[in-house]
Amino acid sequence: MSRLSKDAVAVQQAGTGTGFELFPSVHVAGGRVVHLVGDGQVPEPDRSDPVAAALAFQDQGATWLHLVMAEEDDGGFDLPQARRIIEALTIDVQLMCRSGVHDTATLERVLATGCARLNLGRSALTDLPWCAEAIARHGRRIGVSLPVHLTGHGPRLAGPGRGTDAGDLWKALTVLDEAGCTRYVVTDVSREGSLSTPNLELVAEVCRRTTGGVLAAGGIATLDDLRTVAALAPHGVDGALIGRALYSGAFTLAQALACVATGP
Repeated sequence: MSRLSKDAVAVQQAGTGTGFELFPSVHVAGGRVVHLVGDGQVPEPDRSDPVAAALAFQDQGATWLHLVMAEEDDGGFDLPQARRIIEALTIDVQLMCRSGVHDTATLERVLATGCARLNLGRSALTDLPWCAEAIARHGRRIGVSLPVHLTGHGPRLAGPGRGTDAGDLWKALTVLDEAGCTRYVVTDVSREGSLSTPNLELVAEVCRRTTGGVLAAGGIATLDDLRTVAALAPHGVDGALIGRALYSGAFTLAQALACVATGP
């Protein structure tokens, strides 16, 4: 285990001071870190080793990691790789399997990796009764990712295939809330990986309509973007996912943690 820098230790000990958590993202495909952009999820290969990338974020002061495992050629997920990453860390890991977990057997195998939370995604959203059952069985270990398309017919959930639809966002949110979901990740898919500013209106509206905690994702490009998201903390935004901005060098995780620790 690599040693934390003095600055990172200070940030960890102080916390953000706002109850607002940052989740640096590591997306893994083919055993390497990749970057995903928009609804098409086109990988931009990065030569980083996933364990090294995760440890680097931990060293900078992360208290959570958002780990995304892409579907392999055989249709499954490299869960041994996910377990290696999780076991290398001392911080909590929020795990998501790209294209989604949508059956109980796979759900149990993914939870067995030791992740603190599993986020259900696009495939699961096509079967809301099954999502409700998973939430009822596992409680706070289950979160739900809400990938949103904004259309002329209102906000819609993106389905598991490119350009597919998983239904009305607000109807799904009602079902998931009634099931007891305590954590959502809200993404305007048109801004995912785009560094084009986050969709604050969408995030705020989800907060108004749910009793669950909300993590904002997609579009965060600058520390100012991060401050505007953190300013929604009193309204139910518990944190933010940040990915491409970190890899592009727009700012470091230590800088981001210091930014939200001082408040908006």
